[in-house]
Amino acid sequence: MKYILLLLFSTSLLASEQEALQAIKSLGTNLKKELQKAMKISKVNAVKTCNVKAMAIAKEASKKGIEVGRVSTKNRNPNNFPKEWMKPYIEKFHKKEIKDPYVVISLPNGKKGLLKPIATMPMCLNCHGTKIDADVMEEIKKHYPNDKAIGYKVGDIRGFFWAEYKE
Repeated sequence: MKYILLLLFSTSLLASEQEALQAIKSLGTNLKKELQKAMKISKVNAVKTCNVKAMAIAKEASKKGIEVGRVSTKNRNPNNFPKEWMKPYIEKFHKKEIKDPYVVISLPNGKKGLLKPIATMPMCLNCHGTKIDADVMEEIKKHYPNDKAIGYKVGDIRGFFWAEYKE
């Protein structure tokens, strides 16, 4: 009987982790689709789209008791600064001390926290790279006067997707 309960507990744990990963995937996929659509119009339009739609896309991806979002230590949006539980793991990812694709942490509030790095892709360089068009930079500064999210190269960890969920 003890083994059956342990198996049920383990399966439930995996399901919650998998649901959190699926919610993060939904956030990333939907945000990328919106940005690609906006980029077809212009890079400036992509900045506007991200400013208007990113939070709504994160909210839509947050469901079934799973909250998701994005953070960075070099954040563009001041609301996307890492929570305390994230900071030691972010540092370890940047130092390449964590080789796993993501980490799951037990939080003091009885929840789990999941943190997954966002690698800089070629498309990201239009707004987060080292050579940003003047009109794009002007639009970024208009929406994010304290922007720190520039200077990246392809492959750099630009930020992190995160999820919090209750088991």
